[in-house]
Amino acid sequence: MIKKSALSESSCHVVLALALASSCAAVAPSPTTPLPAAEDTELAPVTVSAHEGAAVPYDQTGVSVSVLDVEELKKEGIFSLSEALTTVPGAYVLPGGGKYQRGNVSDLVIRGMSSQRLVMPMIDGMRLGGGLSSGDGLIVNNFVARAPLFGMGTLELVRGAQGAVYGSGAMAGVLFMETPEGKGEPSVSLFNEYGSFDSYTGNVTAQGRVDDTAFFVSSSYERTNNNPHFADGSTPDLKHAAKHEMWAEALRLDQFINSRHQLTFTYRREDSSYRNYSPGYESFGWVSPSAITRYSFRTQLTTLKLQSHLSERYSTSLLAGYFGSDSDLGLGYVQSLRNVQLEWRHAFQWNDAHKTTGGVAWARTDFDTVNSGVKMSSNSSLDSVLSLFAEHSVEPVNGWTSSLAARLDESLVYDALFTLRAATNYKFNRERTRVFSSVGRGYAAPSSFQRSTAAFNNGYATYYGNPRLACETNWSIDAGAEQEIARDHFLSATLFWLRTEDAITALPSADYSRYDYTNAAGHWTNQGIELALRGTFAGSGDTGYKLAYTLTQPKTNGGRQIPGSARQVWAADVHTSPISRLTTGVGLSAAVGRRGYAGRGLDNYLVLRWYAHYEVNEHLSLHLRVENLTNQKFMLDEDWTGNASGTWVNPGTAVYAGCTIKF
Repeated sequence: MIKKSALSESSCHVVLALALASSCAAVAPSPTTPLPAAEDTELAPVTVSAHEGAAVPYDQTGVSVSVLDVEELKKEGIFSLSEALTTVPGAYVLPGGGKYQRGNVSDLVIRGMSSQRLVMPMIDGMRLGGGLSSGDGLIVNNFVARAPLFGMGTLELVRGAQGAVYGSGAMAGVLFMETPEGKGEPSVSLFNEYGSFDSYTGNVTAQGRVDDTAFFVSSSYERTNNNPHFADGSTPDLKHAAKHEMWAEALRLDQFINSRHQLTFTYRREDSSYRNYSPGYESFGWVSPSAITRYSFRTQLTTLKLQSHLSERYSTSLLAGYFGSDSDLGLGYVQSLRNVQLEWRHAFQWNDAHKTTGGVAWARTDFDTVNSGVKMSSNSSLDSVLSLFAEHSVEPVNGWTSSLAARLDESLVYDALFTLRAATNYKFNRERTRVFSSVGRGYAAPSSFQRSTAAFNNGYATYYGNPRLACETNWSIDAGAEQEIARDHFLSATLFWLRTEDAITALPSADYSRYDYTNAAGHWTNQGIELALRGTFAGSGDTGYKLAYTLTQPKTNGGRQIPGSARQVWAADVHTSPISRLTTGVGLSAAVGRRGYAGRGLDNYLVLRWYAHYEVNEHLSLHLRVENLTNQKFMLDEDWTGNASGTWVNPGTAVYAGCTIKF
């Protein structure tokens, strides 16, 4: 049985609960401005929704965050979530079990920290991860690997100290997404793209607003053969050995009851399959040389949210949501997650300088695993978490904003866990310069398998759970500055430091046939710097650029590099419009000092891409893109079996072309 936290003493519970409840009596993250009227077409300023659940102007937040423009990404030929995240400073998409083949596992790493349990993905206010102790990293990684951008509106990646706002699973950051709200006159768009490796992507989207009802509906289909080949030059001996197919739908309905009340319903579904060819397993006698394991994934998400602006100073929102995920990895290995969430948020503007947000949330999670057709009862987990959270922000002088946030999570498994975050942001020099910083303490609970007594054999190694595992905790500090060096040209630098205690890791045996979960001795430390440069040249063919560079030192207590990290990561884009209606550009992504999860080094890489987008008229646009222009072939993931025929390499140059029709 797992021991209760030291905070479980009743006196601590009473003090913390009363402190937070008093802050929440009239509080939480709904905007305090009236709902927009149907004819309102004024463009909103860039805001950060993931900062505290409310829309905070980008230049007033003290946390490190990137707000991605989904429509601009599409013009750059980026149509998937995993590709979009590679443009963010400090973010790195590391191949997982699918060797970076489209449709299988991809792990998002932020500043050397993995998304397997440390990055919280949220859609429409619903947490995709489980409760404190349930769920599995594959659920998050599979979503990151497959999700298309067609059904995405808001897309933000918060890096650093966010545990105080979102609790367990947000030690490295928060991936915040929303289904877009329908706007303007009803319209329909059709997207089609064909390309290398027998690839096709199609999407139909209808959206708009009629009187007091707004709607958005999107349906996508995708397929690709992935072109798998290996480091020794061999290829699978079966056709369609790594074929991926997916259907994805997104729906959002908004009913503006009146100027103060808005009811929102969302529904999302993904249904996909992936053929996994595993030649490296031959030496273990697990599969035949030509075997293909069919993976299938299905997710469903539903939310219902009521937002009410009861006065000019007070607003509230009530959210109910459901998220289900089923993964069948073949050979009798099945995972299922059922997550139900209720959340009541409030916001109160005391005066021009003070605002309090906060609320209460409850989540119930049921996670099960079936291995080789047998239900692993010790791996099953039913968890219930009650949370109180609050944040107070103050603007003592014009241009200076500070906030203090706290969260208390009460779990059936780990009892009480408390997190804290402080942030500040100051603008000066006629608002051309701003400095910001944040500090926070977060935590991540072991997954249900990691804390079980079960053993899982995946063909080449056996993983053993450990019921004595403790939660890992961390302190995170960011300090940065952003300067407008010239009109519409910005330079930013962010120093970050993160120290993790009781890091949960898997220790391998000498022959890598056994892995035992344990809390690492000492601490793991990750520190570094993020540099970003962006800008546009007015009157120069709409020329713009983005450049991001991150240098990290992710070290374990023994001085080794943290598994699943890279020491240097680059992302860049330069685009221009030499003639009216034509946009063309070049993108770059690169990584140096990569380390896989088995602890071995991975090839460095630098990949270039070219894209062009031409608007024939208001109804038709054409696009063309070439991925991996230099045809680099580098190792995507280390070979866990020591067999070169099992080490997958980059598929090489690929060409894609398509069109979008709007009416």
